[in-house]
Amino acid sequence: MVRWLLDWVIMTFSITVASYFLPFIRIAGDTVWDQFKIAFLAGLLLGLLHTFIKPIVKILSLPINMLTLGLFNIVINAGMLWVVDYFIKGLKVEGFWGYVLSALVISIISIILTKIIYYERKKK
Repeated sequence: MVRWLLDWVIMTFSITVASYFLPFIRIAGDTVWDQFKIAFLAGLLLGLLHTFIKPIVKILSLPINMLTLGLFNIVINAGMLWVVDYFIKGLKVEGFWGYVLSALVISIISIILTKIIYYERKKK
């Protein structure tokens, strides 16, 4: 349970950081609190998609994933981000390359934070 909550916070933080640094992903909202709520919902939905849907999609796309040496995972992540953008009305990503680059940045930030947090927890 604690791991899932930490992953949710990491995903929310990754989406927020990506929205501040990339010009084609925006979190709408009049106040910081509104933006935080939208990022939190987007992190929740993206985390749920990564937990339940992504393993199924990865198994179904295994042949093309093997042909591209795993680079098709970026397209899968972009598709997951598109689903989040579709359902969360305050999150807006522009264009196919916007989805791809945003998914790439969100994944990199999430991987780095996960490695840092769980490495420190293993040391103790």
